[in-house]
Amino acid sequence: MADKTYEPQQQRSRDKVARILTAAATLLETTPYEDLGTKLIAAEAGVSVGVLYRYFTDKEAIVASLVRGWLQLDVQNVQRITEAPLPATPRTLFEKLITAYADGFRSQSGRRNVWYHAPSIPSLKPDNQAADLAVADAVHGALVRGYSMPDTAQSRRRVALAVEVASHLLDLAFRDNPEGDPDILADAALIADRYLFAP
Repeated sequence: MADKTYEPQQQRSRDKVARILTAAATLLETTPYEDLGTKLIAAEAGVSVGVLYRYFTDKEAIVASLVRGWLQLDVQNVQRITEAPLPATPRTLFEKLITAYADGFRSQSGRRNVWYHAPSIPSLKPDNQAADLAVADAVHGALVRGYSMPDTAQSRRRVALAVEVASHLLDLAFRDNPEGDPDILADAALIADRYLFAP
């Protein structure tokens, strides 16, 4: 089981951690997860295996750290969009949020390989739950502020459910298409809008 990544205090050490993570992500663009090893990652990063093990227990811990970083970026993108001036309709907001997620998924090296071909990492469950909660909270706040959604326990529950459904659809969109199936991406925004703002 992967432990939380050790976070070094010195800039020099942080730079090495960043190089290791970048190397792993780059390798995951072309290397199957099962063929990825710490020796290969260390060589790509330009560090010794011993240095790598100072910061990560194994390749699972490296991949877990990558996933945590991607989840943090997802949350930051949602917060940036929902805190900015809102578009005229919630449908347009959902489209912007889904486009931001899709752009990140396309641009983040190794993410698709990890999402669909790496075994699940149990230690990441709390991180996934926390990310979903943060996204739902930001989206709910924007819908209350900009589109007259009532601020109730029921509306929060419905937004949280919509985030879960949208997350599943986004995963489905990229499963067979590295660029994301455009019809599924469009439908994700439509479904969220119809569910949350049905007449």
